[in-house]
Amino acid sequence: MDDESPSLLVKFMFKGDKKSEIALLTFEQYSNIKDLPITKECRIVKNEKPTLSKNDVAAINKKIAKLSKTHTQFFSE
Repeated sequence: MDDESPSLLVKFMFKGDKKSEIALLTFEQYSNIKDLPITKECRIVKNEKPTLSKNDVAAINKKIAKLSKTHTQFFSE
């Protein structure tokens, strides 16, 4: 079984965004988004259509990697 295959349908919104997005994410991606200080909403949903493509999720992952590193550095100081 591949633990990296997206299996959670997640609805999330970042502070400053006008609308929530829905994406199929891995548990790790869900946890990362949920823990970011800029996240206003992040929850697992059912029976909703994703609003983000795999490419959109990949772009968000790159941003999360940068934000997570900055966030981690902040707390380690």
